[in-house]
Amino acid sequence: MVTIEQYRRICVEWSGDPAEFSWLVQHGAITGVSQRAIAGEFEFAPSTVSRWAAGEALPHKRIQKLVIGGLEKRARRLEYA
Repeated sequence: MVTIEQYRRICVEWSGDPAEFSWLVQHGAITGVSQRAIAGEFEFAPSTVSRWAAGEALPHKRIQKLVIGGLEKRARRLEYA
């Protein structure tokens, strides 16, 4: 089981690795964010985010950075709450 602190650290240290991006999206629930919520926040179809989580597709690098930044921000809030 990955802790909030570990998840946040993975987000912070993310270097652009596509497999890591997929893993972070797949496990966003650690921060209380579902794939459906990610889809809604960034205005993508839930099926698209599901493909990201499965490693079947990736958004543009800029979108990846925004998603990871959002997940890290939520993890940080939970970690320091």
